[in-house]
Amino acid sequence: MRTLDEASWAGVVRATGLDGAGVPLRPLGHDHAGGGPAEPALVEAAALALGRADVGLTVMSGTGERGVLAQLGSDQHALGVAIRAVVAGDAGPVAVPGVRLGAHAPGQLTREVMRLVPPGGEERRLPRGPVTLDQEAALIAGRTAVSDPDVALAAVRHAGLEDVPPVLQALARGTSASVTMTVSTGGGPLHAVRQWLLTDRGWVSLTVRGRRVTHTASSRAELTAATTSMLAGAWDAALVARERAS
Repeated sequence: MRTLDEASWAGVVRATGLDGAGVPLRPLGHDHAGGGPAEPALVEAAALALGRADVGLTVMSGTGERGVLAQLGSDQHALGVAIRAVVAGDAGPVAVPGVRLGAHAPGQLTREVMRLVPPGGEERRLPRGPVTLDQEAALIAGRTAVSDPDVALAAVRHAGLEDVPPVLQALARGTSASVTMTVSTGGGPLHAVRQWLLTDRGWVSLTVRGRRVTHTASSRAELTAATTSMLAGAWDAALVARERAS
């Protein structure tokens, strides 16, 4: 991995020929006209990471006041990874100047993604089964299971459950880290969005379909397995799209 200052990163992005203004890791500011020619290996890695790939992945992860925003992209020959640090601000995450950029073998995609996941949650101390509720009931229960158990109980009973699920109780006690992954194929169509929150009982996956949200308790190994499965599905979709286009 190479650490590039903002001027060098802007030069690499320009050399890819991609629209740098439209990517999450777009160069900061406007005064980046200087710098020498970008190295071809860096340009290739950036082009993959920023969208010129069969499978693309944006990862936002953080613990406390600090985190990272990363873009990864892979074709059948190489994997590009670009990572920017972020810090908490009044209106949300604030980008830190400078980007780490590197290339890897395509088979390393899951490993590189998991390197971005904050430590913790090696064990799952919650029932594994998924809990699906409408968004309103899940939100109410997740916020009040500790502060106002009666309100939380009323919300889940209205949704058809007899008691507040342990996974929502864990979320109500607080979270210490988060990970959001957005996967796309062929630089375009959205394939999947997944979010995980780290509780005192392990990781909890949140998936949303329409107005229904599913909470699934996971260990770190189970989070890795879910990520691998999600990426495998994206690869299948990307290869089918390539075959249709050929």
